Amino acid sequence: MNAETTGVTREREQTLPDRVTMPLLTLVTNDAIDEDYVHAAQRRAVAGGAPPASPGTRLRGAVVVTAVFGLLIALAAVQTARDSDVQQAGRDALVQRIDERKQEVSSLEGRIRTLRRQTTDLRSTSSRVQGQLAEATVSLRALQIATGFVPVHGPGLRVTVSDNPDGSADGRVRATDLRLLVNGLWQAGAEAIAINGRRLSNISAIINSNIAIAVNRTPLTPPYVVAAIGDRSLASRLQDTTSGAQFQALAGEFGFAVDRQNETELVLPSAPDTQLRLRYAGQESGPPDNQEDSP
Repeated sequence: MNAETTGVTREREQTLPDRVTMPLLTLVTNDAIDEDYVHAAQRRAVAGGAPPASPGTRLRGAVVVTAVFGLLIALAAVQTARDSDVQQAGRDALVQRIDERKQEVSSLEGRIRTLRRQTTDLRSTSSRVQGQLAEATVSLRALQIATGFVPVHGPGLRVTVSDNPDGSADGRVRATDLRLLVNGLWQAGAEAIAINGRRLSNISAIINSNIAIAVNRTPLTPPYVVAAIGDRSLASRLQDTTSGAQFQALAGEFGFAVDRQNETELVLPSAPDTQLRLRYAGQESGPPDNQEDSP
């Protein structure tokens, strides 16, 4: 490049504006700073051109802001304390309720233990009473059967006794003969006995009425059918009893006709109503002390 060209170049550079010749970074920085100031001045002008706040004004503003901030902190602390009191009261109430429920549960558990003991005692008592009731029921049934309060049925022995076929007076069956037979059957284990359908009870009587035999005040006519409820060994046990042996001896001596027959099912009625009246014995009180005995 010659000197003339160099000179021309320098002249052009001197005639160009700074925005063209200044480095880019410097240009951007300066422009940004200048424009910021311009914008700030414009905002102040729009606001009425008020001068910047003095240090005292700034201090008063800071104090106000600090006071407001402190008030907010104080309110927050008071609210936090109140919330803490409420929470503590809630926890205390909850603990109290828990303690009350624990006491109720403990009381109920004690009640449950007591009820379990009572239940165990009642079950034991119930078992004992049921056993006693079963025994009493068996005893009652046995007494009802023995006393003729209820009709009965079951296997047993039927004994038919008739007078001597020759018609002699000595060959006639008497009440004493039937009593021996009945006593023998009782001794052999008979549960219930009837003569010609008349059920015998503990107060039944077998007596002679003239030449006839009466049972429960009802005259009977021969043959005399004695039905006894019992097991199949009743006939053999009858022979082993004293009364049964005596009856058998009298039957052989006077020629009674005796027929024994085991039955699988006998039906005996209950005793008549006159035999079922309950009776009791009591001690009669003596005369008053101020009254003399009658002769």
